[in-house]
Amino acid sequence: MFKAKSVKLCLLATVMLGLSACGKGNDATPSATDVAATQAGTAGTAAAPEVAAHNISQGPDVCFRAIAKHLGPETKVSEINSFFSSGKDIDSSDDEPQGQLTVCSVQYLNPADPRKLLGTSMNVRTGEFAPPSPVDITVSGGDASAFKLADYIIPMAQVNAAGLAPFMEAQKGPMSKIYSRSSWSGVRLMSPGVFSNVHVLRLDIDGRLASNDIKETGYAEFATDGKTLKENNLKP
Repeated sequence: MFKAKSVKLCLLATVMLGLSACGKGNDATPSATDVAATQAGTAGTAAAPEVAAHNISQGPDVCFRAIAKHLGPETKVSEINSFFSSGKDIDSSDDEPQGQLTVCSVQYLNPADPRKLLGTSMNVRTGEFAPPSPVDITVSGGDASAFKLADYIIPMAQVNAAGLAPFMEAQKGPMSKIYSRSSWSGVRLMSPGVFSNVHVLRLDIDGRLASNDIKETGYAEFATDGKTLKENNLKP
Protein backbone atom coordinates (compact mmCIF):
# COMPACT_ATOMS: atom_id res chain seq x y z
CA MET A 1 0.00 0.00 0.00
CA PHE A 2 1.33 3.39 -0.96
CA LYS A 3 2.23 5.60 2.01
CA ALA A 4 2.90 9.32 1.68
CA LYS A 5 5.76 9.19 4.16
CA SER A 6 7.60 6.59 2.09
CA VAL A 7 8.24 8.95 -0.80
CA LYS A 8 9.86 12.29 -1.29
CA LEU A 9 7.78 14.81 -3.20
CA CYS A 10 9.82 17.13 -5.38
CA LEU A 11 8.08 20.27 -6.63
CA LEU A 12 9.78 22.23 -9.37
CA ALA A 13 8.26 25.64 -10.02
CA THR A 14 9.25 26.05 -13.63
CA VAL A 15 8.53 29.76 -13.87
CA MET A 16 7.55 31.07 -10.44
CA LEU A 17 10.81 30.49 -8.58
CA GLY A 18 12.92 28.19 -10.71
CA LEU A 19 14.01 26.41 -7.53
CA SER A 20 13.60 22.82 -6.42
CA ALA A 21 11.86 22.10 -3.13
CA CYS A 22 13.22 18.57 -3.14
CA GLY A 23 15.94 17.71 -0.66
CA LYS A 24 16.73 16.14 2.68
CA GLY A 25 13.46 16.59 4.51
CA ASN A 26 11.82 19.78 5.69
CA ASP A 27 15.12 21.61 6.25
CA ALA A 28 16.04 21.49 2.55
CA THR A 29 14.14 24.65 1.67
CA PRO A 30 15.72 27.66 -0.06
CA SER A 31 16.72 30.40 2.35
CA ALA A 32 14.82 33.64 2.61
CA THR A 33 17.72 35.49 0.97
CA ASP A 34 17.92 33.06 -1.95
CA VAL A 35 14.19 33.08 -2.62
CA ALA A 36 13.91 36.84 -2.24
CA ALA A 37 16.72 37.36 -4.73
CA THR A 38 15.02 35.08 -7.24
CA GLN A 39 11.63 36.65 -6.69
CA ALA A 40 12.99 40.15 -7.10
CA GLY A 41 14.00 39.31 -10.66
CA THR A 42 10.61 37.87 -11.65
CA ALA A 43 7.84 39.64 -9.77
CA GLY A 44 6.04 42.59 -11.31
CA THR A 45 7.45 45.58 -13.18
CA ALA A 46 9.30 48.67 -12.04
CA ALA A 47 6.41 50.83 -13.28
CA ALA A 48 3.83 49.18 -11.02
CA PRO A 49 2.64 51.39 -8.13
CA GLU A 50 3.98 50.42 -4.72
CA VAL A 51 1.79 49.76 -1.71
CA ALA A 52 2.47 49.86 2.01
CA ALA A 53 4.84 47.01 2.81
CA HIS A 54 3.47 43.96 4.60
CA ASN A 55 5.10 43.22 7.96
CA ILE A 56 4.99 40.29 10.37
CA SER A 57 3.74 42.77 12.98
CA GLN A 58 0.42 42.48 11.10
CA GLY A 59 0.31 38.82 12.16
CA PRO A 60 2.26 35.67 11.30
CA ASP A 61 -0.44 34.86 8.72
CA VAL A 62 -0.09 38.13 6.76
CA CYS A 63 1.01 36.27 3.61
CA PHE A 64 -1.53 33.49 4.16
CA ARG A 65 -4.36 36.05 4.31
CA ALA A 66 -3.20 37.66 1.09
CA ILE A 67 -3.13 34.29 -0.66
CA ALA A 68 -6.59 33.36 0.66
CA LYS A 69 -7.94 36.68 -0.61
CA HIS A 70 -6.31 36.12 -4.01
CA LEU A 71 -7.22 32.45 -4.51
CA GLY A 72 -10.11 31.88 -2.10
CA PRO A 73 -10.01 30.22 1.35
CA GLU A 74 -11.19 26.85 0.01
CA THR A 75 -8.29 26.60 -2.43
CA LYS A 76 -6.28 23.45 -1.81
CA VAL A 77 -2.60 24.24 -1.34
CA SER A 78 0.52 22.11 -1.20
CA GLU A 79 2.89 24.59 0.39
CA ILE A 80 3.19 28.26 1.30
CA ASN A 81 6.41 30.17 1.89
CA SER A 82 6.53 33.54 3.64
CA PHE A 83 9.84 35.08 4.65
CA PHE A 84 10.56 38.28 6.53
CA SER A 85 13.57 40.56 6.81
CA SER A 86 15.80 39.96 9.83
CA GLY A 87 17.11 43.52 9.68
CA LYS A 88 20.63 44.79 9.22
CA ASP A 89 21.59 44.43 12.89
CA ILE A 90 21.13 40.65 12.54
CA ASP A 91 22.06 40.12 8.90
CA SER A 92 24.49 42.70 7.57
CA SER A 93 23.44 41.95 3.98
CA ASP A 94 19.75 42.62 4.73
CA ASP A 95 18.76 46.18 3.85
CA GLU A 96 15.02 45.82 4.49
CA PRO A 97 13.35 46.94 7.74
CA GLN A 98 13.07 44.15 10.29
CA GLY A 99 9.92 42.08 9.89
CA GLN A 100 9.12 43.29 6.39
CA LEU A 101 7.67 40.61 4.11
CA THR A 102 10.22 39.68 1.44
CA VAL A 103 8.68 36.51 -0.04
CA CYS A 104 5.09 35.29 -0.27
CA SER A 105 4.54 32.29 -2.55
CA VAL A 106 2.16 29.37 -2.86
CA GLN A 107 1.77 26.11 -4.74
CA TYR A 108 -1.85 25.06 -5.16
CA LEU A 109 -4.15 22.65 -6.97
CA ASN A 110 -4.74 23.46 -10.62
CA PRO A 111 -8.52 24.05 -10.82
CA ALA A 112 -8.48 22.85 -14.44
CA ASP A 113 -6.60 19.62 -13.74
CA PRO A 114 -6.67 17.88 -10.31
CA ARG A 115 -3.48 15.99 -11.19
CA LYS A 116 -1.39 19.15 -11.29
CA LEU A 117 -0.23 22.13 -9.25
CA LEU A 118 0.17 25.78 -10.08
CA GLY A 119 2.39 28.31 -8.37
CA THR A 120 2.34 32.04 -7.90
CA SER A 121 4.23 34.63 -5.83
CA MET A 122 3.45 38.10 -4.61
CA ASN A 123 5.32 41.16 -5.76
CA VAL A 124 5.89 42.50 -2.24
CA ARG A 125 6.34 46.05 -3.58
CA THR A 126 2.91 46.21 -5.21
CA GLY A 127 0.97 43.49 -3.37
CA GLU A 128 -0.01 41.93 -6.69
CA PHE A 129 0.38 38.23 -7.48
CA ALA A 130 2.07 37.05 -10.63
CA PRO A 131 0.13 34.98 -13.19
CA PRO A 132 0.13 31.29 -12.21
CA SER A 133 2.82 29.03 -13.60
CA PRO A 134 2.96 25.22 -13.80
CA VAL A 135 4.71 23.22 -11.07
CA ASP A 136 6.45 20.07 -12.25
CA ILE A 137 5.99 17.21 -9.75
CA THR A 138 8.48 14.37 -9.48
CA VAL A 139 8.52 11.54 -6.95
CA SER A 140 11.57 9.79 -5.54
CA GLY A 141 11.83 6.98 -3.02
CA GLY A 142 8.57 5.32 -4.04
CA ASP A 143 6.32 4.16 -6.86
CA ALA A 144 5.54 7.25 -8.91
CA SER A 145 2.53 5.56 -10.52
CA ALA A 146 0.92 5.21 -7.08
CA PHE A 147 1.39 8.87 -6.18
CA LYS A 148 -1.80 10.76 -5.30
CA LEU A 149 -1.65 14.53 -5.25
CA ALA A 150 -4.67 14.54 -2.93
CA ASP A 151 -2.34 13.32 -0.14
CA TYR A 152 -0.23 16.46 -0.50
CA ILE A 153 -2.81 19.26 -0.57
CA ILE A 154 -4.97 20.85 2.11
CA PRO A 155 -7.70 23.55 1.98
CA MET A 156 -6.36 26.91 3.13
CA ALA A 157 -9.34 27.21 5.47
CA GLN A 158 -7.87 24.34 7.51
CA VAL A 159 -4.53 26.11 8.01
CA ASN A 160 -4.44 28.50 10.97
CA ALA A 161 -1.15 30.37 10.75
CA ALA A 162 -2.66 33.12 12.91
CA GLY A 163 -2.68 30.59 15.76
CA LEU A 164 1.11 30.90 16.00
CA ALA A 165 0.90 34.40 17.50
CA PRO A 166 0.51 33.39 21.20
CA PHE A 167 3.49 31.04 20.98
CA MET A 168 5.60 33.76 19.36
CA GLU A 169 4.65 36.22 22.11
CA ALA A 170 5.53 33.66 24.80
CA GLN A 171 9.02 33.22 23.33
CA LYS A 172 10.12 36.82 23.94
CA GLY A 173 11.48 36.03 27.42
CA PRO A 174 13.19 32.70 26.64
CA MET A 175 14.69 33.96 23.37
CA SER A 176 16.03 37.14 25.00
CA LYS A 177 18.22 34.94 27.20
CA ILE A 178 19.71 33.20 24.17
CA TYR A 179 19.86 35.98 21.60
CA SER A 180 20.97 39.56 22.05
CA ARG A 181 18.84 40.35 18.97
CA SER A 182 16.37 38.10 17.17
CA SER A 183 13.64 38.26 14.58
CA TRP A 184 11.01 35.88 13.19
CA SER A 185 12.18 35.21 9.65
CA GLY A 186 9.76 32.68 8.20
CA VAL A 187 6.26 31.24 8.45
CA ARG A 188 5.72 28.28 6.16
CA LEU A 189 3.24 25.56 5.37
CA MET A 190 5.37 22.49 4.67
CA SER A 191 3.96 19.66 2.57
CA PRO A 192 4.28 16.03 3.71
CA GLY A 193 7.77 14.64 3.24
CA VAL A 194 10.44 12.42 4.71
CA PHE A 195 9.95 13.53 8.32
CA SER A 196 6.19 14.08 8.38
CA ASN A 197 3.29 12.40 6.59
CA VAL A 198 1.04 15.41 7.19
CA HIS A 199 1.28 19.14 6.54
CA VAL A 200 3.00 21.21 9.23
CA LEU A 201 3.43 24.90 9.95
CA ARG A 202 7.04 25.94 10.43
CA LEU A 203 8.17 29.07 12.26
CA ASP A 204 11.77 30.26 11.72
CA ILE A 205 13.89 32.60 13.81
CA ASP A 206 17.17 34.42 13.07
CA GLY A 207 19.28 35.98 15.77
CA ARG A 208 22.65 36.92 17.23
CA LEU A 209 23.74 34.77 20.15
CA ALA A 210 24.11 36.74 23.37
CA SER A 211 27.23 34.76 24.29
CA ASN A 212 29.37 35.60 21.25
CA ASP A 213 27.28 37.57 18.70
CA ILE A 214 27.37 34.66 16.25
CA LYS A 215 24.43 34.55 13.87
CA GLU A 216 22.21 31.53 14.59
CA THR A 217 18.88 30.20 13.36
CA GLY A 218 16.18 27.96 14.80
CA TYR A 219 12.70 26.70 14.06
CA ALA A 220 9.56 25.22 15.54
CA GLU A 221 6.93 23.07 13.85
CA PHE A 222 3.20 22.94 14.57
CA ALA A 223 0.14 21.08 13.41
CA THR A 224 -1.95 23.05 10.93
CA ASP A 225 -4.14 24.33 13.78
CA GLY A 226 -1.22 26.64 14.62
CA LYS A 227 -1.44 25.65 18.30
CA THR A 228 -0.23 22.06 18.63
CA LEU A 229 3.55 22.16 18.96
CA LYS A 230 5.18 19.16 17.26
CA GLU A 231 8.86 20.10 17.47
CA ASN A 232 10.79 22.95 19.11
CA ASN A 233 14.27 23.64 17.78
CA LEU A 234 14.39 27.37 18.49
CA LYS A 235 17.32 26.94 20.88
CA PRO A 236 20.75 26.27 19.32
